[in-house]
Amino acid sequence: MPGQGDAGCTRTQFCHPWPLAFQVRANADPTNQIVMSKRVRQLPQERGSVLFDVIYEDGSRKSNRRVPMEILGGLDGDEPARLFIEEQDEAIAQKSGRPRSRIQELTRSVTKALKLVSEAY
Repeated sequence: MPGQGDAGCTRTQFCHPWPLAFQVRANADPTNQIVMSKRVRQLPQERGSVLFDVIYEDGSRKSNRRVPMEILGGLDGDEPARLFIEEQDEAIAQKSGRPRSRIQELTRSVTKALKLVSEAY
């Protein structure tokens, strides 16, 4: 029977103790209402390392090789990163039993551009 408890309810506002949609008064101040804002994507936090792309003489490529930021900088530029990655490659070559390739080119990885959300209301 409609009207007695929730037995015959079709999920309308009249048979529930809470409203399904908030009522907005006609004379309500629009600056006093809740407005949901969009989230803006943030840049990744600086974690103390720099990413490099490595191209080897045999044509293979390894992307996003992580190098600690402490060894970079100064007058040498990115040369300490080359030495650090060569040491890593040598350790990997010893463990795998395969000879390592020489580094042909070393460049910093490109960071993704940040998309800003336009506020069009």
